Amino acid sequence: MSDQDRYIPRKEVSKSYRPRSYVMSPGLLRARAPFRIQNAITGLVLAGFATAVWAYSIRAVKQDDFSDVDDEAREMMKGGARRMGFRRRR
Repeated sequence: MSDQDRYIPRKEVSKSYRPRSYVMSPGLLRARAPFRIQNAITGLVLAGFATAVWAYSIRAVKQDDFSDVDDEAREMMKGGARRMGFRRRR
């Protein structure tokens, strides 16, 4: 039995996995089936991590009362911009 008889040509394989209609063929669905649960778990973990980072960021911002921003703005309006390291344009 030679290598030619044992292997399917690449063109035939690509036709069987990706037909022209861009719908997954039964062969491709069978090839992906063992990884479906693992991919779903990975997707859920990534989505959970992204949601946790978002929730932490929102909670951290809510804790800050931004009262110091008002004081800095008042000082800048009084002409204290130079003391804070900003140049005033004339």
